[in-house]
Amino acid sequence: MKKSFITVFGFFLGTTIGFAQTKSVSDAIISFLKTNYDNASETSRHFIYNAVDLNNDGKDEYLVELIGGDWCGSGGCTVLILDKNFKLNTRMTVVNDPIYVGDTGGKEVTKGYANIYIQNRDGSLAKMTWNGKKYPSNPTVAPKVDKKIIAGKFKFLNIAKQKQLAF
Repeated sequence: MKKSFITVFGFFLGTTIGFAQTKSVSDAIISFLKTNYDNASETSRHFIYNAVDLNNDGKDEYLVELIGGDWCGSGGCTVLILDKNFKLNTRMTVVNDPIYVGDTGGKEVTKGYANIYIQNRDGSLAKMTWNGKKYPSNPTVAPKVDKKIIAGKFKFLNIAKQKQLAF
């Protein structure tokens, strides 16, 4: 009986801690956005995000897509990459979602960071590679790669499937 109680208590504690961590991540992103993009119009204060460890250090970075007329146009939307401390690393424009991230443990890594793949409006697939400090800001001028590389990969920033948050 004692073991069952500990197991159940541990499960609920773990669930609660996981929920608290998720909430703190969204709160940290909201704080960043309010600090840096508070001039956004009321209709452009929405975003989606995903956590992903881009450099295989065991700590997540954050892909954040800003949504609304201030951030999106016919070519796509603005995507921010925040580091593990919720500081801006890269700001990309004309990004169409979803985006794909290369395997951090394999050959899809450049200078220690996973390659990011973005489908351009013209249907081409851009390979966004880390230059040692950040990723490129515009996928339309990045090198093009075969679409086979994204087969079976997780779709990050999938606006059709993710709930939008507001800041």
